[in-house]
Amino acid sequence: MKRLFIATTLLLATAAATAHASVSPILSPQELKPLLSNTQVRVIDIRPPADYEKNHIPGAVSAPYSSWRGPAHNPGKLPELTELAKQVQKLGLDEDTHAVVVSTGETTTDFGAAARVYWTLKYLGLERLSVLNGGMQSWAKAGLPQDQEQPKVTASAYEPILNLHVLATQADILAQIDNPKALLVDARPTAFFEGKTKAPTASTPGTIRNAVNIAHSVWFKPDSNEIVSADEARKIAAERFPELVDDTIAFCNTGHWAATDWFALSELAGLPNVRMYPESLADWTNTAEALPMDNMPGRGAQLLEKLKNVFN
Repeated sequence: MKRLFIATTLLLATAAATAHASVSPILSPQELKPLLSNTQVRVIDIRPPADYEKNHIPGAVSAPYSSWRGPAHNPGKLPELTELAKQVQKLGLDEDTHAVVVSTGETTTDFGAAARVYWTLKYLGLERLSVLNGGMQSWAKAGLPQDQEQPKVTASAYEPILNLHVLATQADILAQIDNPKALLVDARPTAFFEGKTKAPTASTPGTIRNAVNIAHSVWFKPDSNEIVSADEARKIAAERFPELVDDTIAFCNTGHWAATDWFALSELAGLPNVRMYPESLADWTNTAEALPMDNMPGRGAQLLEKLKNVFN
């Protein structure tokens, strides 16, 4: 009887350890498929509701990307904590759930949506997180099952325990802007970084002072919408950042492309102390007093650009 008790105890301990084992931040369709029968795995489909209703991964629940974002003038802003908590609870997520985020997979920019939701869940204190690499496009390409059933999920009682280590604020940027041991990473395409164009949410072109440009597109396999492996991400990070710094902060226009840089640097390459500024330039360029910028066009060029926008 004693042996049976010990054996049972060891079995339960092993099961518990397996349940809480770390998970890969990216999964291929082939890696995700066998996990679907596990009740602790929750597939979160962040595509528009119409796409979800048409076809989705069996057992997936719908949580459109827009429900994780802020208002139109500042979409990078996090929704109120109470709303995010309700969202997580409605999806039945808690610290034991392995949440797998699925986007369309149609473009490299689309990956930023999955990375942003992943980042938000991590900010809310969840750790067992993955992204389906290539999204629904890769799932369909692999010829794997889809259906139209909408599963009933038991709501959880999870209360967020905020992980502030992944979040950077405007005040944090100001504190680190001239720190040689900090790195501000602009994830936007080069034209944005150089001030040749700007997003509608930004009041001026250019970038945050002393930032470096690591466009989100560098993290993808050639001619593919799939992000690189962890090994390849480490190689890219080593080339771009030969020396580690104390603090790395990714930003873009609205915390979308920046989520890809954060994901690649933090979750794949494993760099320490990587944060994201979710509001990004939609926040930075719309303050009462102008904040430090680089690559800003001259006054005349800015007026000419405004005139072009008026007559186009």
